[in-house]
Amino acid sequence: MGEKRYMISDAARKVDVEPHVLRYWEDEIGIEIPRNEMGHRYYTAKDIERFVQIKNMKERGLQLKAIKMILKDGKLDVLPMESPVEVEVALEEPQH
Repeated sequence: MGEKRYMISDAARKVDVEPHVLRYWEDEIGIEIPRNEMGHRYYTAKDIERFVQIKNMKERGLQLKAIKMILKDGKLDVLPMESPVEVEVALEEPQH
């Protein structure tokens, strides 16, 4: 069946931001998010993990221009990653 796909509302909930924030970050940083047959964005666990990293960098005070330079081809290039357990928990925990 392949990997699980998330709608933008579900992905935004898991990252703990509004959906428009994900769209804004995609545009500003140049992240390519795949779309389904109907043209709707869909996100994988890897995409959500990347947005959690972006949010963490924003919370540390980095501007999107700096984050874009740190992310290379949409992947974290320079900064150490959050622990995989934290990311897994973020993906599994239901957000309120």
